[in-house]
Amino acid sequence: MTVSSAVEPPTAADSQQLAGTDSTSNKGVQFWLVFLGLCFAGFVAATDSTIIFTALPTIANDFGGQSQYVWLGNAYVFASTAIQPLYGQVSNIFGRRYPMLMSVALFALGSGIAGGANSTAMFISGRLVQGLGAGGMIMLIDLIVCDLLPLRERSTYLGTVLGACAVGSVLGPVIGGAIVTRSTWRWAFWINLPVCALTLAVMVPFLRISSRRSPSWVHSVSRIDYLGNTVFVGSITSILIGLVQGGVVYPWKSWQTILPIVLGFSQLSASALTSGLNILPINAFMIPSGAVAGAILTKTGRYKPLHWAGFGVLAISCGLFSTMSSSTSTIAWAWFEILAGIGIGLPLTTQLPAVQAVLSESDTAISTSTYSFVRSFGFVWGATIPSIVFNSRVDAMLGSITDTKVRAALAGGGAYSYALSVKDITDQTLQQTLEVYREAMRVVWFVGLAFALVGFLLVFAEKHVEMRVTLETEFGLKQAKPAEKQITNKSKEGA
Repeated sequence: MTVSSAVEPPTAADSQQLAGTDSTSNKGVQFWLVFLGLCFAGFVAATDSTIIFTALPTIANDFGGQSQYVWLGNAYVFASTAIQPLYGQVSNIFGRRYPMLMSVALFALGSGIAGGANSTAMFISGRLVQGLGAGGMIMLIDLIVCDLLPLRERSTYLGTVLGACAVGSVLGPVIGGAIVTRSTWRWAFWINLPVCALTLAVMVPFLRISSRRSPSWVHSVSRIDYLGNTVFVGSITSILIGLVQGGVVYPWKSWQTILPIVLGFSQLSASALTSGLNILPINAFMIPSGAVAGAILTKTGRYKPLHWAGFGVLAISCGLFSTMSSSTSTIAWAWFEILAGIGIGLPLTTQLPAVQAVLSESDTAISTSTYSFVRSFGFVWGATIPSIVFNSRVDAMLGSITDTKVRAALAGGGAYSYALSVKDITDQTLQQTLEVYREAMRVVWFVGLAFALVGFLLVFAEKHVEMRVTLETEFGLKQAKPAEKQITNKSKEGA
């Protein structure tokens, strides 16, 4: 994908509005309000990505759409993943403000459609619109943070936004379970509307980002690489469809249902609320670890030690997870999760600044959109690879189960959907089945260990680059107008 560089030179007024060319030490009320809006957007996008976990079975049952279960759950993933690079290009052409506002508006519109859906097709359409909005929100949150702060400071603020996202991810399944239990599943989507309204209420007046202007609207539109984007989105969608259809061949329903099993936190028979609490140690330590890593990077400017530590601790946690069995105590696996949270958190907020250290500020949009896309795309692979390994290992061990009915239920990827029924098995068959699950999970954790070790070794190939402490960008916050400054000064005097 290419972007034409022919644009109208900035006027004198525009030059005066380019923010942060000297330093970013001045963070006024406008900065903090915009940053708060970004946190709201991250929270609502993360909550929606997990809230459907517990609501989806009820939704499929209401629509009689069990045969389309995989599409009900993954339409959102398709749209949000494939659209991110296009947002990066559009934000370079039209600036950050309008793509961000459009993303929040699309997300709200999709939430309303999905919540009010009276058919499977309408629900899937709503989820697609939601995904188009969420993809832009996810990418543009990181991009705007990078626009407002110099390279050395970015990881600290990215960690704060990550904290808002993590809180949303943790609360999502719990909120979804509570809504399904006490009310209609439709509120799982309608609940997004007031948060989106609050986000827009902050961003519309305060998210004023400078940008270079094209000579005309026609010129701006002509700079979009339509062919490249069409080919790219089409190819990525095809890959995603292939990955998700694998869940039909191996009927684990949808990739979201893999996570509680692969992570080993759902105990097979845990409720939605219990599952949310079981993964709390990871999220509780991932957020502070990311914040600490961001602070260290801001202070020292060195990211390689943080990446080594992160992948090293993650490898240790995967090794410990592989030792788990039905007799593993709660304290033990909670500590394994804590280590995993630390291992994930340390590189999570420091990878994007490391990528951008070797690039100029003009490449911020491209680097951010690419990083955001790879992260989302990797999440799909991170669910698919363990499922393939798990299913293969279960099939290989079916001979150790004497009960033919149980054996048939577990075959061909049925182990995922059968997990909740394991509690109904008794005596010798129960022990045989649990051993099959334990062994299959052990191999999955070995694969995770291998990936963590590869990451650890790749850090040796990273090049250390001094991180910039000043910001030179044409996409900073516009300076307040004289009238606004007078109002601000009067407010200060009155205080």
